[in-house]
Amino acid sequence: MGWTTRLYDGTPVSIRPIDSQDAELELEFLNRLSPAMRELRFLGLIREPCPQVARELTDLDPATAAGFIAVVSEEGRERQIGAAHFHLGATDDQCDCSVTVSDEWQKRGVGSTLMRLLIEAARLRGIRHMRAFAPTRSDGSHQLAARLGFERRLDPRDPAAVVYHLELE
Repeated sequence: MGWTTRLYDGTPVSIRPIDSQDAELELEFLNRLSPAMRELRFLGLIREPCPQVARELTDLDPATAAGFIAVVSEEGRERQIGAAHFHLGATDDQCDCSVTVSDEWQKRGVGSTLMRLLIEAARLRGIRHMRAFAPTRSDGSHQLAARLGFERRLDPRDPAAVVYHLELE
C-alpha cells in the first residue's frame, strides 16, 4: 500500500507506511544525513546510527506507533528521502512525533506531505494531542510546525529545546 505524490517542483515521490523490511533503507537514509541533520533527528543522542536503531525505527508496534517513509527511484532502486513517526504517549489520546528529510530534499514539500499523513493517521486513531521536540536553533522545524498549525513554546526542562503541540480535532 502506498501513494505517489508530486513535490512542489513536480518530482514524483512514493509515500508508504514504514515496515520492518525497510530497515536497510532507513539505515542508508540516516547515514546519508549531514551531521547537523542527524543531530536534529536524534536531539544529539545518537551520532552514528547502527542497524539496531534502523530496526527500532522501522519495526513499529501498530498498537502504539505509526510511520511513513518517502522514497524516490534512483538508478532502478529505491532511495529513502524522508520519514515521519509517532508513538503514543502516557495516554492513548496523545503522541510524540518526528519528521526527518534528507538535506538535499529540504524545502520541496517532503516534510509537509509526510506530516499531513501522520496527522491524519493520528486523528483516525482518536489521538487528540500531538507534540514534537526540536532544538531552538532548528529554523526548518519552526517553519514546518507553524505551517501545520503547531503551537510553539520553550521546553521548561531544557532551554535549548522547543516543544510543539498540535490539538487534533
